[in-house]
Amino acid sequence: MSRTEPRKAAALALAGLLAVTVPARAAPIEAPARLREPVVTDAELRGTDGRAVRFRRDVLGQGVTLVSFTFIGCRVQCPISDIQVGQVEDLLAARGRDDIRLVTLTIDPDNRPEDLRRHAEQLSPGPSRRFLTGSFGELIPLLDGLGMSFGSVSDHDFFFLLFDRKGRFVARIEGIDATPERLAAALLAVPAP
Repeated sequence: MSRTEPRKAAALALAGLLAVTVPARAAPIEAPARLREPVVTDAELRGTDGRAVRFRRDVLGQGVTLVSFTFIGCRVQCPISDIQVGQVEDLLAARGRDDIRLVTLTIDPDNRPEDLRRHAEQLSPGPSRRFLTGSFGELIPLLDGLGMSFGSVSDHDFFFLLFDRKGRFVARIEGIDATPERLAAALLAVPAP
């Protein structure tokens, strides 16, 4: 099975989910109050291989980075986010841009590296995508600083964060504006430092 086949099946499932859950005519988007710039802590996190990394030192500042969030067990927003990041990865690969990093943080500190590994395997990620988790004491302050309020499986925000090559915050893209095409275009538009 090729890497894109699970994504095609997931995209079809997503289309069915959206057909059921999205009204035919979306309500107008209201601009939120001015969002504060993320406060990035250098949290110690673990990848799917169990190795420790520091978020600021080892993840950001190593290239243009898209940060997304997932909650294993979520059945609404997170599967959409996970699929969209896979589609962003495909769009970037088609442009020969495997230098852009795609990082997914779990918003559940109970997720262990092996849980994330199983979750990631279902998505068939490429080499530019990483999944990270951490202890409650490390993960929750990081999520809070990034603007992701710790809620429940059904009560959390849907957004993506873009950082430049030096780890500086560039943009927050959220809701229906966060299409794979828009995310990929925003990543490609990040200027060189």
